[in-house]
Amino acid sequence: MQNLASRMFINLLGVPAILLMVRMGGLPFFLFFTVIAIIAQVELYLLFSQRGFNPQLILATFFGIIWMVAATYWNDHLLPVLVGITALLLLSGLFRSVRGASADLALSLFGIIYLPVMISTIFLIREMETGPQILYMLFATIWICDALAYVFGKLIGGPKIAPEISPHKTVAGCIGGVVGAILTVLVFWWLKWQPAFMSLPEVIGFGFVVWRLRAGGRFCRVDFQT
Repeated sequence: MQNLASRMFINLLGVPAILLMVRMGGLPFFLFFTVIAIIAQVELYLLFSQRGFNPQLILATFFGIIWMVAATYWNDHLLPVLVGITALLLLSGLFRSVRGASADLALSLFGIIYLPVMISTIFLIREMETGPQILYMLFATIWICDALAYVFGKLIGGPKIAPEISPHKTVAGCIGGVVGAILTVLVFWWLKWQPAFMSLPEVIGFGFVVWRLRAGGRFCRVDFQT
C-alpha cells in the first residue's frame, strides 16, 4: 500500500503539471516535453548499454534535441530534417571501429524515432484547433487508466497475463485499465469536454486505443528492462 500511495502522489503532481503545460503552450510546453523526451532517450540508451550494446548516446541525444526544436519551429521541413539526421548518424558509424556497429547504429536511430520523434507529435497536436482538448482527454485517460490498472492488479490480483515478460501484470489489472480508460472518455463526453468533431463511438474508440497503446507500452518497457 505504501507503493500505491507513492504512485498516486507522483500522479497527483505529474498529471496536473502536464495539463498545465498543455494549457500554457509556448516555450514552457516545448521545454517540458523536450526534457521528458531527452531523459527517456538517455535512459533507453543506458538500458541498451547494460545489454552489451554501445549506442551513440551523446550524438543521438543531440539529434533528438535538434528534432524537438525542428518539430516546434520548423515543422514544415520535418522530412528533410529526419533524412539529414539519419544520414549524419549513419555517416558517423564509418568512424567507429566498435564491434557490432551496425546494431549500435540501428539502436541509436531507434531511440530517436521511438522517443523524440513520437513525443514531438504532441507539439503538432497542440497547434490544432481542438488540439488542447485532445491532449487533455489523452493525458487524463492515461492517468486514470494507469491508476485503476494498478489498483485492480494490487487489490484483486489473480492470473498473470504474460508472466514470462512481466510477473506483475494481471488480468484484473488489464480489466481495471480498460474500465478506467472508457469511464474517463465517457465523463469527457458527458461533460462535453471532448473535441467537437468526436461522436460517442469515436470517443469510446479513443479510450480503447489509449488503453491498448498504454498496455503495449508497459510490456515493451518491462521487456527492455529484463
